[in-house]
Amino acid sequence: MESQALFCTGNTSLDEAVEYVFNSQEEDARTFGSHDAKADSSDSDGGEPAEYYKMTFVVNSSLKMGVGKIAAQVGHACLGLFREIMMDKKDELGNWECYGEKKIVLKGIDESHLKELYEKAKEKNIPCYLVRDAGHTQIAPGSVTVLSLFGLEENVNSVTGKLSLL
Repeated sequence: MESQALFCTGNTSLDEAVEYVFNSQEEDARTFGSHDAKADSSDSDGGEPAEYYKMTFVVNSSLKMGVGKIAAQVGHACLGLFREIMMDKKDELGNWECYGEKKIVLKGIDESHLKELYEKAKEKNIPCYLVRDAGHTQIAPGSVTVLSLFGLEENVNSVTGKLSLL
């Protein structure tokens, strides 16, 4: 529990970790004896969740964007997706945040490939977001630059699992 508290509070201070532990214990006391979502998402040792979440970004490689441009577009993809899911996926985001905020950047082929992956994600009810560039710098306005997805690792992998790292 102590390690989890330090990890989940970003190892910023002992006070925050202690507060995390006390808040967790209060939560456990309130839900003792009832069906609790935490029990469903933990292994029998109680230390790690049984399900991990990740955010994945698929970059349109055909655009030949520079490193800075890719970084900015991935930032747009992250914020755009986060804004769309922050109200409906609070528990999932909390789990993701607590266990390292896993993010992966992958190589997509071109715009049609990103759109195909987007449709596949939508069919599987995986939250996703497509970034279209404003066209102020390196590429044409409206170009699809990055696709972002968020969800359980196995669900996201069912859409992007065969792609290589950027």
